[in-house]
Amino acid sequence: IVWEFIRLGMKTLLLFVLCPLVAWGWPGMTAVHNGEDAIGPTCTVGAHNWMSQYQCPNTKQPPPPAGGGQPALHNWPDHFIVDWKFYFVPNATDAPPYTPLPNSAYNVSTGRTWYHILDPKTGKRNMRETYDEYCIPVFGDPANPMGAHNHYSCDFINTMDSMTAFVVLHEDRPKGAPECCIIGKPFHAPPPNFVDTMPIKWRATVKTGAATSVLVDWNAVYDESAGIFNYGFNAHTSEPFAFYMQGVPWVSKWLWQKFANFKQEVPPASVWEVPAACATAKPCPGWAPSNPKPEF
Repeated sequence: IVWEFIRLGMKTLLLFVLCPLVAWGWPGMTAVHNGEDAIGPTCTVGAHNWMSQYQCPNTKQPPPPAGGGQPALHNWPDHFIVDWKFYFVPNATDAPPYTPLPNSAYNVSTGRTWYHILDPKTGKRNMRETYDEYCIPVFGDPANPMGAHNHYSCDFINTMDSMTAFVVLHEDRPKGAPECCIIGKPFHAPPPNFVDTMPIKWRATVKTGAATSVLVDWNAVYDESAGIFNYGFNAHTSEPFAFYMQGVPWVSKWLWQKFANFKQEVPPASVWEVPAACATAKPCPGWAPSNPKPEF
């Protein structure tokens, strides 16, 4: 609940994650500016912010697929840790959901998400996503060092104390890329009921192997330019099942995040730590404020 970005201010595609991640990936990703501070998306359907002056969603939403039964609403617990594999699929005709793997060539990264509501009364909450081998491609056109490819590790860290979403890179980062940059400010981790405001919901059976399947409750929103953003819960366990969306065409047309090993554990405090470089971080490539006038 990438949450994860794919439609960026550079008119390229966004996420997040939120994944969960997703939670980092939301439509309407035109960067905005308020004074010197506001960076990030104009539409996250309430997951990371609300900006009432923007139409959100920005296009008419199609009806859900027919059949499958009535989906239920699912919430994240107050804290959890979940592992996942993130698949990057260049073939536009090989669309998710996958049963269980893409039918065409792909790259894949392991990773995990940490989530914690520190104060249920105030809603104070933190979230982190770690991509071990390939970072989610949400950094503008291929001319900038972070946008040309995504074969490097990264962390997305969003704490309520800072109201800022940082991207932290490591020793394998591309030449010229910063150690830390900002992809959202003001920006908060998704609330546990973030799918409530996603306008399209349906239930469907998804194959997970030759003789196995799972019933999934899907929650989707369509963006005019970026296409579908879809988050699914296991209908029986209420655990996150998968998230998918479209990506930048020079890296990956489809992005598929498959969750596993969901544990309702409190993350260690160390996962919210950011390097010293974040104290002077600037907007990530593709996320520089696009309008010098206040907009919210």
